[in-house]
Formats: sequence, C-alpha cells, structure tokens
Amino acid sequence: MNVTTSKPALIGLAAAIIIVLVFPILCADVKAQNGKTFTPQDKFIIPELNGSISFALNGSFSSAKLENGTWTFNDLSLNNSQPLGNLKISVEDSNLTVWSFRSHLIFNRSAQLRYNVQGIGNQTINLGLNSTQPTDPIEWTVTVPSVTVPNTVFLAEGDHWNLLPDNSVVVSGLTGNVSVSHFRFNIPNTSNLPFYEQHSVIITTVSLLAVIVAVVLIIRFKVRG
Repeated sequence: MNVTTSKPALIGLAAAIIIVLVFPILCADVKAQNGKTFTPQDKFIIPELNGSISFALNGSFSSAKLENGTWTFNDLSLNNSQPLGNLKISVEDSNLTVWSFRSHLIFNRSAQLRYNVQGIGNQTINLGLNSTQPTDPIEWTVTVPSVTVPNTVFLAEGDHWNLLPDNSVVVSGLTGNVSVSHFRFNIPNTSNLPFYEQHSVIITTVSLLAVIVAVVLIIRFKVRG
C-alpha cells in the first residue's frame, strides 16, 4: 500500500472520529452562543407575587417564560459556560439574586443553586432533575452561612424548607445567602433492560477508545512501513 496516499486517509479517519466525539460539545457551544443574553442589571419580575429574580453574572438562555408565577429558564448558561440545564424559580415577597447554578444530571446525580435573597418571603426552586419520580428529602440539603464554626448550617426539612412531590424545594423565611443542593448516590435500577441498554455508556466509551487506538496503531505501522 502507498504510504503517501494511505497516511492522509487514515489521519482523516482519526480526525472524523475526534469530530464525532466533540460534536455534542460543539453543539452545546452553538446553542449557548445563539441564546438570548442577560446581565446583572436585568430583572425578571413576578408582579403578582411581589418578587424578582436577577443573576450576579452575565449569561444566556434559549428561552425564559413567566407562567403561573414561575420563571422557567431553558438551557441556562452563566458566565459563558456550557448550557447548565433548565431552572424554574418562583419568588414571593422577596428579591432573589442567583450566584451560581451547577447541574450534573447523568443519572440525576447532583445539582445546586446558590443565591442571595432580600426580603422575608418564599422561594420555590426546581433544579430540573429530569426525574418523573419524587425524590426523598434525604437527597436534599439546604444550607445557610454561620457566623460560628462550622461555617455552614444544614437545615433539616421543616426548618425553613419543604420538598414538594414535583421535586421543587420551597424555602421560606430566610434572608442572605442560601444554597439548595440535590445529591443522588444510587444509580437507577436498569436490571429489567437488555444488557446493551444497561451498559450503553460503558460500551460506547470503550468502543470509541478502541477505534481511536486502532487508528493510531495503523498510522504508526504504515508510517514505519
């Protein structure tokens, strides 16, 4: 085989595989760039509840809609990050400023919202867990700063917060900095699914790595030949 003609073809194949691997990330970047932008000066008002929402950082979203006293931000991105997911917030008799939003929703593993609230009222937070099943209060933490050691106070459910059946957290009577976090330590049961569906992520990852290694070895062999 002619090395001069085969080497570019193999390199092109390797490049195509890399593009396939990073394509979802590139698509996420495009979605973030095509979204509607906002700045810390923008306020999302809820007139009927005497509440407002703002963000401490510049950001974007694909859409934002106020419905039934709740703002829904789709494909939310903060400070030029990748889209972080969808966030729903309702604010009553208070003003809320979002400091950070983190979402790691593979297997619904974790999500967190940190915000500052002024005015003694209620905030209803839905972190967009993409779960049709109600979560358990033990999977949630609501924390506030403490002036003594330790520096964080963990509030039990019923102490200024409650979990709703739709996985929304209602926080009431708090001012200052608040953090609402969800952690899930168990992986959903997939034992009733076929083997390839139970292990689809692992199979896909191993297959892609095997193809890349094979292409690299072929290129090295042809170049040396």
